[in-house]
Amino acid sequence: MKMTFSHRNHTPSVSIIDMIKAELKSILPDLQIDEARVHLERSLTGSPPFSASFHLVTPGPDVIVEATDHTLRAAVLKAFQGIAEKIKHRHAKQAHRREAAPAIELTRRRPAGGKRP
Repeated sequence: MKMTFSHRNHTPSVSIIDMIKAELKSILPDLQIDEARVHLERSLTGSPPFSASFHLVTPGPDVIVEATDHTLRAAVLKAFQGIAEKIKHRHAKQAHRREAAPAIELTRRRPAGGKRP
């Protein structure tokens, strides 16, 4: 997995970066991540001042989450909660599709040679 970090108006601490890397690695069994783009920003005029944006490139639709809060750690944790919700929703959709798919009845199959009984 390729990770790209960018930040604006704030340099995040090493502990925040390590926490993000650990959380992304913990998601890997549930979601295949080819590339993770993380953007951390501190707004000098807005409130709440910190925002965290994650763009996870995956097979199928990408996972894109944004969160804001009064501390950078809280914004990152909110973003990971959003990622977890999107993963749960994706798994629920897949399970529903499997349940709704019609099963092929083996008794309706034609015998070899293409002749009907």
